[in-house]
Amino acid sequence: MKESAIATITFWSAFAFSIGPFWIATMDAARTTSFVELYKNYTIYILIAWLPVNMLIGFSVGTLGHINADLYTGLYFIGAVVIFWLAYKVIRNSSSKGSGFRFTWQTMVLVSWTNPKVWLTLPAGYLAANFTGNLTLDVLLFFTIGLPFFYCGVYLWGMIGRQGAKIAKGKLAWFNAVLLIGFGCFLLYQGGWNVGNRLGWW
Repeated sequence: MKESAIATITFWSAFAFSIGPFWIATMDAARTTSFVELYKNYTIYILIAWLPVNMLIGFSVGTLGHINADLYTGLYFIGAVVIFWLAYKVIRNSSSKGSGFRFTWQTMVLVSWTNPKVWLTLPAGYLAANFTGNLTLDVLLFFTIGLPFFYCGVYLWGMIGRQGAKIAKGKLAWFNAVLLIGFGCFLLYQGGWNVGNRLGWW
């Protein structure tokens, strides 16, 4: 459970500190929008989009683990490749451009359901959700742990946008990449451990 908690915190931290389109939209909106309105939009988005997306992906990954153990183990290695690819993209695109959408719950719903990165990265995250052995509880725990990171992210990036502060994008990108690489290594470790158990190596 301790390993799962550390991996989950690392995973959500990477999202909260990543200067991607979502947070750029938050910074842009914060210049003319109150935090009450920002959090209102974000909470609506959480309830009608982010929660359903997380539940769908979390239960799909967990159910697959019960159906086929070999395929489930393979997801660890696939997830690691996806996370390492994302870390590479973070470093390469350290000079982030505009968000391309406005910070409203409607646009965020559309982005969540249509952004391939969401559907590629969240399954890797849910591989770390081995807290209790109960699928429903593990999915809810993983999702709930991520909420404080995102709510803090709205405030952090909103304040940066409101103050017009400059961001050391290169350094931030490397920090975020290190978090992602750490999580990717965790997936490789877990996948290798599962393979070793099935082959009777330990």
